[in-house]
Amino acid sequence: MNQTTNDGFTLLELVVVMVVLSLALAMVLPRLPFMQEANLRSSARQVAALLRYLDERAVATKSSYRLLIDLDQNHIKVLKRSVTGEDLPVNDPYLQRSPVSKGIIISDLSTERQGRIISGQVLVPYGPAGLVEPLLIHLELPAGSSYTVQALPVSSTVRVFAGYQDTLQ
Repeated sequence: MNQTTNDGFTLLELVVVMVVLSLALAMVLPRLPFMQEANLRSSARQVAALLRYLDERAVATKSSYRLLIDLDQNHIKVLKRSVTGEDLPVNDPYLQRSPVSKGIIISDLSTERQGRIISGQVLVPYGPAGLVEPLLIHLELPAGSSYTVQALPVSSTVRVFAGYQDTLQ
């Protein structure tokens, strides 16, 4: 009686278990609060970087741009103004992407001329001297955490604040 017993798992069984656990983790991890908070912070920083870059580009090239902020779709797009006044797509890959991550809400924005806007599309002008008027953009999570991105003309200062700031600082 030569009977052998196999105690343990085969390599195939271990691989299957690892794949199942990886899939479960991939579905659960993005929903965890700390990951959403990190996405919110990252989106705020990316919006700030876009505003800085757009300001520098407008000044360096002496060109006019418009920042199209769609509050209903949570999307930011850059358009270049032609000499005839048409809004054209930009050819710079950095300006072509939206800095707002999926799941992040653009709750509202404020400018001096237009006041506080909570829905629709807003065009923010950038002239050859850069940003035309002060701008506050508020990003938030459905759970309530928020960040404020502030851009100031003339000094070309762009800052990010944790929380909701409703006045310029």
